[in-house]
Amino acid sequence: MRNGGCRLGLALLAVILGGCGQTAPTTSTTASARPSNAAPSPTPLFAFPVASGVTCPDLASLGLERALLDPGTLDRKDVILCDARDAAHPRTLQPLEGSWPGSQRFLRRDLIGYLALKGGGPSSTSDQFTSVVATLNLTTGQTEVLASTAGATLAAGWSGDGSNVAYFTDFGGVHHYWLKRGGAAPSEFSTRAQVFGRGGIPDDESLVSFSHDGQYILVVDTAVNRLQAFRTSDASMVYAAPSGGAGGFRTMALWSHTAERFYFRNNSGVYQWDASSGISSFIPGLKWSMPSLTADDRLVAYALGTDATPHVETRVLSSGVITAFAPWRDSPVFVAATTLLVHEEAPCDACMGRYNWTGKTLVVHTDTRAESDLGILGWQVGAFWPSD
Repeated sequence: MRNGGCRLGLALLAVILGGCGQTAPTTSTTASARPSNAAPSPTPLFAFPVASGVTCPDLASLGLERALLDPGTLDRKDVILCDARDAAHPRTLQPLEGSWPGSQRFLRRDLIGYLALKGGGPSSTSDQFTSVVATLNLTTGQTEVLASTAGATLAAGWSGDGSNVAYFTDFGGVHHYWLKRGGAAPSEFSTRAQVFGRGGIPDDESLVSFSHDGQYILVVDTAVNRLQAFRTSDASMVYAAPSGGAGGFRTMALWSHTAERFYFRNNSGVYQWDASSGISSFIPGLKWSMPSLTADDRLVAYALGTDATPHVETRVLSSGVITAFAPWRDSPVFVAATTLLVHEEAPCDACMGRYNWTGKTLVVHTDTRAESDLGILGWQVGAFWPSD
């Protein structure tokens, strides 16, 4: 979930660390099928302290059992765990304070993987931070540090089984790309890239994502004009998109759930890369942002904002049938086959962009077009279980 108006300037660390009053990175999100009712956890939660000033949403109605809330526009650092079995008692997960929101993932129901920034402060440079890969056990309350590297984390992704994690960091004005396989130490899996300063633009994206079976890693780093795919087993590069030129940035990417295929777009439209057939045009002319797929890859939701009034559309991939939803909506995320979470936006003359998140997250039912307020004003939904 992201702000529609305050876009991240990924090449500027101060913008990355401070955001526009938010901490969410520009990442694409997907969703798996959800159970109709939240099942009880086999073991109780650790006695994390009860959080104040926050109300958990109705997760069961979304088909979710657990979710993390990140303080999107709030002057807070805490990360909140909401559990459908005990919605009246949101819990503060102290170990996740300072973690990079896009790196948080439920590796299983009771285990969260994350990357945290250690050291430094609000005015520190990236060289004064250390990026720590860790897990938090929700049953015991114990953390385990798996690795650490110098520099500030910019994006991270975990394989579906939690055995591998890939991320990239900024240190000395250079982006470093790391792959940690199992119990091995992290190793650099791509060539380092020098960063040259520029302001943020709406097309910026910082993404590391594994394919559904973990065989491939996709990296999008528009700060250095990079979209590349790698084989996880040997870190060999299997695809590199052209950079720069009339096509603009290669950005806003996401993996299929059912095939070794990912989608991305440039100024000319949406393309697809398939492990067996390579690169091809997919939807000419479409400039989507923040795409999100249903678990069966039947439907994709995305945001459009080129007319200065952002809105969300869904598209049936097989037929191209489009459904447009109410204006001033952005950042769609499928949490079930017919359920989206979206941000409500409003015009903003004092923002970096043309509009800004109001702090409201809405639930949109794509089958009935009904909307409702999720009831978490100022907070953003981060990782959730069952996970993507």
